[in-house]
Amino acid sequence: MLIVLGLGLVVAGMLRQEPLALLLTGLAALILIPTGVSQLLRRPRIEVVDGQLAIKKLSGTMFIPREEVVEVRALGTARWGARQHLMRLEYMDEQGREQLDVFTRMDLGTDPRDVVERLERLGFRSRPARK
Repeated sequence: MLIVLGLGLVVAGMLRQEPLALLLTGLAALILIPTGVSQLLRRPRIEVVDGQLAIKKLSGTMFIPREEVVEVRALGTARWGARQHLMRLEYMDEQGREQLDVFTRMDLGTDPRDVVERLERLGFRSRPARK
């Protein structure tokens, strides 16, 4: 979506044949197109591999064992009158620190509520946090 929007802005700027319009649409496209490519390459950002959660981050893929997952749940937020669903994932990292990741529909490629339901069926249920 972002790639198409960025390309559309470039075409619109070229059709106007005004230097300022081309500059502004070109700058917007320089932001939108790489962002769209990044989202395509990273989606889905989370998947189950050999019983572990694999989370794709900019620094690489991180694997989280089932027993290190503290909480998986769906969140609903309202913004500008529209309801948005998110997935909250809380887990312990290799150093024993609690980490929190929040995934949107854009990150997961599908409704976060469906992902939470599927993860719970696979045994990634919320558990009490370690003390």
